Amino acid sequence: MKNSKLLDILDTFDPSQLTAFKDFLVSPYFNKREILSAFYAQLLEEGRPIRPTKISIFEQLFPGQKYDDKQIRYLMSDLCKLAEAFLLHERYRNQAQKRRLDLATIYNEKKLDKYYRQEVRKLESYFANNTYRDALYFEDHLHFSMLKDTHFQQMRVRRFDDNLQWASDDLDRYYFLQKLRHACIMLDRQAIITADYQLAISEDWLRHLQAKGFFGELIIELYHTILLSALEEDKDVHFTKLKQLLAGDSTVIPNQELADIYRFAINYCARKIRKGEAKFVEEALSLYVKGIESQLFLEENHLSPWTFTNVVKLALRLARYDWIASFIPTYAPLLPPGFQENALHYNYAELYYYTKDFDQALTHLNQVAYDDINYTLGARVMLAKIYFETDAENALLSLLAAFSVFLKRNKNISSNIKHTYLNFCDLLFQLVRRKPKKMKDLKQKIVQTHLLTDRAWLLDAYQAVNNS
Repeated sequence: MKNSKLLDILDTFDPSQLTAFKDFLVSPYFNKREILSAFYAQLLEEGRPIRPTKISIFEQLFPGQKYDDKQIRYLMSDLCKLAEAFLLHERYRNQAQKRRLDLATIYNEKKLDKYYRQEVRKLESYFANNTYRDALYFEDHLHFSMLKDTHFQQMRVRRFDDNLQWASDDLDRYYFLQKLRHACIMLDRQAIITADYQLAISEDWLRHLQAKGFFGELIIELYHTILLSALEEDKDVHFTKLKQLLAGDSTVIPNQELADIYRFAINYCARKIRKGEAKFVEEALSLYVKGIESQLFLEENHLSPWTFTNVVKLALRLARYDWIASFIPTYAPLLPPGFQENALHYNYAELYYYTKDFDQALTHLNQVAYDDINYTLGARVMLAKIYFETDAENALLSLLAAFSVFLKRNKNISSNIKHTYLNFCDLLFQLVRRKPKKMKDLKQKIVQTHLLTDRAWLLDAYQAVNNS
């Protein structure tokens, strides 16, 4: 039973879900075959899923009978379907407003007007007291307004009712927000991986949204500003407005949504940094720190190792070594257990490199497992810089050649990222070779190259070579 969809599903259940699924199977409404409860019991040991052989399971369930693989496969299939039904039931059970909306709809369909109105009052109270305004709120309120309009039409009275207008406005809010979010995600991904998304957003569409005043919703205005900052990246005015909006009262936006907005702002800064605009290093670090200190960037009480690493990188560029030495041990315990060792070694390697303790940097670098593209790219650049600064020319030339081949052959890296690192390899190679014709214009080339990582370091290296 090693390759089993059923057991793969059960492996994701926490202890409370394993117990709840047992109760779910006891109900004859959901489970018509009592043997499935006994079968499920054989798949648990000390409250956790195990993977016994099909033969051992058959012997427990059907003692004395000849093994029948088909019978076991039927049991597995039936129990798997019940596990899926349980997951759907759990999801629905935890969506209180959806259940209430569906119940009010059923009462309306059955002409149980008294109970319909009771549910409507509860829903009205929920929408009046819910401070969050996001896509889920607009979607639920849209369905609520449509339900009330349906009920009003059934009454067949000739007077004005505003529920149809509410439904139309909620649909606009939901549509424009989701369209903006999708467009922002497309542009964000396109800057990292090779992709050719079609935004299908026209200038007239954007003008209409602005003319409507973003329907009075902060979250829609935020995503509109993020979109413009991505479409018109050279105009810092959009990023300035985004910061102003975030500095205001953003309590109406759920934390998860707000965390995504902060990440969009950080990614904008990252793109500007890659273009050589150093002032955005401070901006990005400030956004990261706010996101961490407000716990927006904590997921299930854990801090992403990539967020952790990015903070260290930015602080290093600002030469805040003492701050980093405090940050690493303070926030490392928040990293997911499986990522702590890699993140610690990589970031300590960075810190030791910047403080010129190359032996310690290499010691930590050699303990990093390069199973992530970010570590792979960052580690190779760091190693190249160490080789350069320790005059290990042969090792450096070999590394640059291998790194360039890796970048050119890797189809999962976006064109912009690929050229950012290929340009670094090419310029560093020219710097090492010191050919007079190349050296003459090399400084200007470093300054003017559009996509380039570690531009400041290359300029310092160029100056060091010229002074030697």
